[in-house]
Amino acid sequence: MKQYDQLQSEIQITLEKIARANASISRHMAQDDPDELAISQFADFKKQLTEHLLELLAEMDIRVNLAA
Repeated sequence: MKQYDQLQSEIQITLEKIARANASISRHMAQDDPDELAISQFADFKKQLTEHLLELLAEMDIRVNLAA
């Protein structure tokens, strides 16, 4: 098990990466001709980051159920 401070730091970094992925998705969707491949790739990356975040939270004994 990782130390609490390390987990906290990794959670913060993962949240920042998710926020950047969201911004990239929004930017590509806002284009006159949206780049569907880029949107799909960023959405996949966001999914991977979300799964990683859930693993980190579980290490802190925090369980989350997603509805989507």
